[in-house]
Amino acid sequence: MLASPGWLILWPFGFLITFVEPMSAPSSLRILHVSSPLSWRGGEQQVHYLYTNLMKMGCIQRVFCPVGSELSKRVAADDVIPYKKRSGFDVWAARKLTGSIKHYQPDVIHAHDAHAHTTAVLAATLFGMSTPVILSRRVDFHVGRSWFSRFKYTHQSIRAIVCVSQAIEEMVRTDLDSPSHPFITTVHSGVDLGRFDHINKGKLRSELGIDDDVFLVGNVAALADHKDYPTFLRTAQQLQDERDIRFVIIGTGPMEEEIKQMAVELNVTDRVTFLGFRTDLQALFADLDVFLFPSKTEGLGTSVLDALGYGVPVVATRAGGIPEIIDHDVNGLLADVGDHEQLAHFIQQLKADAAKRTDLIRAGREKLKQFSHEQTAQNTFGIYQKILV
Repeated sequence: MLASPGWLILWPFGFLITFVEPMSAPSSLRILHVSSPLSWRGGEQQVHYLYTNLMKMGCIQRVFCPVGSELSKRVAADDVIPYKKRSGFDVWAARKLTGSIKHYQPDVIHAHDAHAHTTAVLAATLFGMSTPVILSRRVDFHVGRSWFSRFKYTHQSIRAIVCVSQAIEEMVRTDLDSPSHPFITTVHSGVDLGRFDHINKGKLRSELGIDDDVFLVGNVAALADHKDYPTFLRTAQQLQDERDIRFVIIGTGPMEEEIKQMAVELNVTDRVTFLGFRTDLQALFADLDVFLFPSKTEGLGTSVLDALGYGVPVVATRAGGIPEIIDHDVNGLLADVGDHEQLAHFIQQLKADAAKRTDLIRAGREKLKQFSHEQTAQNTFGIYQKILV
């Protein structure tokens, strides 16, 4: 902890800038977040929620993130430590991180993704960084088997691994087979429950030129492999004889052209509309009759939480942490990964049964109360305190 209210910032090219801020309470934690993506997806939203809530709790924070990243644009300018992103294994970034730590003297480093994890471990290994590191684990695939992966996850600087679902926690425990180090636990991701207080419908249907009697099924997710859009399209194909069902895909990603070509090959282009990346999700989500989420791997699935909040029945797969949100036949319907026939059957069932849809929506909103971003921040703060005892 710094004794002085002034903080020193060492920017690139040797310039030294100082500014003064009010003396924090002795109990205030100093936290340095490390986030490497340039884009804005679910993980970055979770970092921002955490940053915002910890600020309200009196924590002093800085965010080490790439120049021009979407996160850097949303964090207070004085709280950003920008670095030039070169690669996932970046010695220069590790060196700059070490210099920032020496000047900011944080109590905790929180690495929020795989590249951030690597940078923190390189800082500790090559440059003697000794600040305890907490690692967020958001993906439900196995820890790599290489010696470096093992080294990264069991490095003495890693004091805790915070998984966004119990499914990931179990996987990490099995992969590391390390009962005492590091501490491994689960903190579910959260959403802004206030976003669902006022829901306006109609924009998406107006844009598509369809009436209320058309049954609208959609997904909001990156067009990436783990989201399994081939299963989404095969589900649409399975329902091709039901002409009053339409499908929409909201998002973009590395597999966009491939998925669009598959839609042509499956002859579903007249049933499936690609809307691309949108910033007006709040005005689109509520027009869906079913949220179809066929992921084959999923850390938790915050888009599922959004669907519950907007009052959209969920049909999804039993991937990763999704079953920790969706209780089958209580607040949603779950099929096995890749089972497009079962997913199609569930959509038909909900289309025919309005009362069932109402029951799922009611139970979903009740379940959602367990996933506020404020609670996520409180639980994360508790882990900070635990490792500093």
